[in-house]
Amino acid sequence: MTWVGCAHEAFERWAARTPDRVAVSCADEEITYRELDDRAGALAAELRARGVGPEVVVGVLADHPSQLPLAVLAIWKAGGAYVPLGPGLPANRVAAILADRVRVVLAGADEAGVLSGYTGDVVSLTALPRPASGSPRGGAGPGHLAYVLFTSGSTGTPKGVLVEHAGVVNLARALRRLYGDLEQARVFQFAPLTFDAWVWELAMSLLNGGTLCVRPDDGPLCGPALSRELRRCSATHLSASPSLLATLPVEDPPPVTTLTAGGEALPASLVERWAPRVRFFNAYGPTECTVGATAGRCHHRPGRPPIGTPLDGVEVHVLDDQGHPVAAGETGEVYIGGAGVARGYLDLPAVTAARFVPDRLSGRPGARLYRTGDLARRLPDGNLEFRGRTDRQLKIRGYRIEPAEVEQALCRHPRVTGAVVGAHERPGMDRRLVAWVGTAATGGSVPVSELREFLSADMPDHLIPSIFVVLPRLPLTAHGKVDHAALPAPERTRPSLGHRYVEPRGTTQRGLALMWSELLLLDRVGADDDFHSLGGTSLDLLRLQEEITARWGVRLSAAELLSARTVRRLAARLDDGPGRDRYQDRDLGRRAESLRLLQRRRRR
Repeated sequence: MTWVGCAHEAFERWAARTPDRVAVSCADEEITYRELDDRAGALAAELRARGVGPEVVVGVLADHPSQLPLAVLAIWKAGGAYVPLGPGLPANRVAAILADRVRVVLAGADEAGVLSGYTGDVVSLTALPRPASGSPRGGAGPGHLAYVLFTSGSTGTPKGVLVEHAGVVNLARALRRLYGDLEQARVFQFAPLTFDAWVWELAMSLLNGGTLCVRPDDGPLCGPALSRELRRCSATHLSASPSLLATLPVEDPPPVTTLTAGGEALPASLVERWAPRVRFFNAYGPTECTVGATAGRCHHRPGRPPIGTPLDGVEVHVLDDQGHPVAAGETGEVYIGGAGVARGYLDLPAVTAARFVPDRLSGRPGARLYRTGDLARRLPDGNLEFRGRTDRQLKIRGYRIEPAEVEQALCRHPRVTGAVVGAHERPGMDRRLVAWVGTAATGGSVPVSELREFLSADMPDHLIPSIFVVLPRLPLTAHGKVDHAALPAPERTRPSLGHRYVEPRGTTQRGLALMWSELLLLDRVGADDDFHSLGGTSLDLLRLQEEITARWGVRLSAAELLSARTVRRLAARLDDGPGRDRYQDRDLGRRAESLRLLQRRRRR
C-alpha cells in the first residue's frame, strides 16, 4: 500500500479494495467499508455546500460514539478539519472553542444545550442526506489541517494543537510497521474524541483495513465490565492507560491478543501480569506529535519498563540544556522531529515558537523539533526510559494536566486567596489530582462542594481535583513563595461538604457507607454525602459498580449510579430493586472491622 496523501484517502483505498469488509461494528449494527464511504461522501457533499474546505474547522458534537468515524471521515473528505466539542465539556469551554473559529458544527441532539447562542451552521448527524455517486473532492493535501485538539495550558487557558494530515498518515503507516498486518484486527474504540488516542485507534483500524469496534454509550468502562464488552465484540486490540489496564481481571482475561499502554508511566507489575499472556506494548507521545512518538513490546525485566524506540518516520533526540545530544545512559530532555510534528498552537505564536524550535540536527531546511519537557535516557539496547519532567506538568489516568490552569481557575473564586495543584498517591489508590486552597481573611473555610461546582462551570471532569485540602493560608518560604515541601498531606477525614454529617441508618445505608469509606480511604461517609464531592473518580465509580453487583446481586448502570450520587438515594434504589437479599451481614462486619483498623492507623 502506498502511504501518501491525506488520512481519508487511506480509508478510501481500503474501501475500494475490500468494500464488503466490516469497517465499524456497533452493538446493533455492522457497517461495511462501502457503506461508510458512501455515507461519509454524502455528508461531505453537504458540508462542502456549507463552505467547508481546506483549513476550515468543523465542530463535532455526537450523541453516540458510532457517529464519530462517519463525522470525521466526512469532514476530511470535504477538505476540512475537526475539533471535538464533547459531550462532557462544560458549555463555557465549548463556547470558547467555537468563538470566531468554527463556522459549521456536525451534531446529533444537543441535549446539554452547549450550542445555545451559536450562530453558525449546524448540520445534523441523524438526518443524513442520501448517498450520491462519488465523493466530493475536498482539495486538502498532506500539509492541510486534519484536526484541532485542546490540551491543558500552563498559561491558564487550554491550547489548541494543530495537527496535519501528513502526521495522521505517518502514524497509520508506523502502526502497521509496529503491530504487523492489521487487516484482521478488531480494534476496540475506547478513547473519547477529545483524547488524541482516538486517532491512534482510527489509524490502527479504518486506515489499515481493520474493524473499529465501537463501545456502548452507557458511561465509562473498566474491570470485568470492560472485559465483558471486549469479549462481546471479539476485540483483538485494546489501547488504554495503565490505570485502566490494571483493572482488567487476570482470572477472566479478555480475548484481546494485543494490549498497548500509554498516557502515563507504566508500572512493572502490569508488564509482569500481561506480557506472558498477550503482545504487550508501551507507547509514548505528546498530542503535539500526532499521538505517538515511541513504542516497544514489553518483556519482564528489572527496572522501569522502557517507552520503546521511535516509531517509523519519527525522530527522537535526548538533548542537554544547550541543545546538544547527551551520551547514552545520561538523562536529557526529549525533543521530537519527523512527520508527526504538529503545526503549532492555535492563535498562540509566542508559545508555538517556544515549544516548536528549529531542527539543527537533521540538516533539512525548515525542519522543526517539538520540545516536550519530558526527561529520558537512552538505554544500551536503544530503548528510551522516561525519567520525569522539567516542569510541573502531570499525567493522571492518561490525561495531561497543567497545574497552573487549575490553580488560576481556583483563584478566580472570590473566597480563595491562593491555590497549589499537584498529584498525590495513597497506598491502595490510583494517583489523584489534589488542590491545596488558601482562604485567609475570606470569612471562613470554603466547602469542597462549592469549589467543585465553581470549577465545573468551565473545566472538564479530569481537571477538577479529586482531593481538596482547604487551609487558612498556604505555607510560605522566607522569600514569600509557596513552600511546596510544607504542604500537608491530604488526610483521610471526611472533607467539608457544606452540610452536616448524617449517620447512615439501616443495613443498606451502613453497608454502602462502609463500602465508600473503604473505596475512597475515608474515615466516615454520611448518608447525604455526594460520591464525587468525596473525591470519587470515574474509575472509583466503576469499582463501586462492581462491588455493588458482587454484594447485592444488582447491576446498576453508571448513569444510575451518577443520578443516585448519595448513600441515602443509592440505598433506596437498592432496597427497591431485585436481589437485595444476597447481601450478607457478615460482609458488613468485615468492612466495619476494616474501617476501624484504618481509623486506628490514622490516629497513630
